[in-house]
Amino acid sequence: MPRFFLLRANIDGRRGIISGAELDHLSKVSRLRPGDSITVFDDEGWEHRAVVRVLTSELGEIEIQDSYRAARESPLPITLALGLTKGDKMDFVVEKATELGVHTIVPFTSEFTVPKLDARKIAQRTERWRKIALSAAKQCGRTRVPNIEPLTPYAVLLSGAPVQGELRLLFWEKENARTLDRVHAEQKQVSAMTVVVGAEGGFSAKEVDQAVQQGILAVGLGPRILRAETAAVTVLALVQFLWGDLS
Repeated sequence: MPRFFLLRANIDGRRGIISGAELDHLSKVSRLRPGDSITVFDDEGWEHRAVVRVLTSELGEIEIQDSYRAARESPLPITLALGLTKGDKMDFVVEKATELGVHTIVPFTSEFTVPKLDARKIAQRTERWRKIALSAAKQCGRTRVPNIEPLTPYAVLLSGAPVQGELRLLFWEKENARTLDRVHAEQKQVSAMTVVVGAEGGFSAKEVDQAVQQGILAVGLGPRILRAETAAVTVLALVQFLWGDLS
């Protein structure tokens, strides 16, 4: 059954109003008509079975028949902080991170960041990533769309205070002593997780030291050097397996 996203503010009782890009998806892409059944999820984690009742060029009106909480969100709130990568690599990571259950994605700039974007391009990229996250959430059955934060300087990223019980990890190819399984053996219970993955050039030793001073653990990913996008997806899958709901 086709899935669509609807802000809770656009639901009044059993009546919902669909407009904008989701209306285009409903009428032009999926080619649905009044009387067709759809699934809708909102920004508060609810999923709804509904029937299209009215469809015009400006809005779609649906009748909600059933509402429920679908247990598809990870119990572990995960934040992925990823160094800004070149080309469309960020698009790939945003899509896969959404499929893997990430709650928040924070793109950041650091010493070895290659792309230099002006404010207009940053806004365009961020909006594109949000659309990709929404599309991926619809496809994989999630009931929440990951939050895509604005592009953040590395120093600002490190300055954020952790929540109680949060585990923060930075993945660095030169870290050989501390592995992810070792971290898991030492800290099996966590309330939240932040994983920091560098862009194509990785991190400088100075940047890693700055992170460690803020209580972030530097962790290695084995003997091979992974591309930034490969490392991000690998890390998320491992974290969900060890601490989340992928086991």
